[in-house]
Amino acid sequence: MYRGEKAPHDPGLMAWEELNETQKSLFIEGCNLFNEGKFWHAHEAWEDLWKSLKPLGRRVETDAVQGIIQIAALLYNYERKKIRGVVNMASKLLVRLSGIEHGIWGVDVSKLRTSLIPFIRDAASDEPNWNLETKSVSIEMA
Repeated sequence: MYRGEKAPHDPGLMAWEELNETQKSLFIEGCNLFNEGKFWHAHEAWEDLWKSLKPLGRRVETDAVQGIIQIAALLYNYERKKIRGVVNMASKLLVRLSGIEHGIWGVDVSKLRTSLIPFIRDAASDEPNWNLETKSVSIEMA
């Protein structure tokens, strides 16, 4: 979560302080579940956040949350050895996160995108190994 100048947060995005308590709680809950490797449950928490942001008309922020949801889905699909799920999520999340250069609410989105490259490469290879540790991807909140 965004706590100051050094935390990754692109200028012009909705500030952490602009989220209500429920939204903050859902975001933090999703991050904690993600870091525990509970990607499906993280997706559920963030989906409720995403739904609450949609009516505000903040496209970049709602897309960012949806992109983070898709990161969780990509890792979930990797665990299930679903080539199509990994590859499809990779292309979708890149579009959703295209409006974020560095980060949002203290989450380094740029680092998250980069951490997915080995998973995407493995799944898209001729013979995937499926041997990468999904819990190696974490969301560090500044």
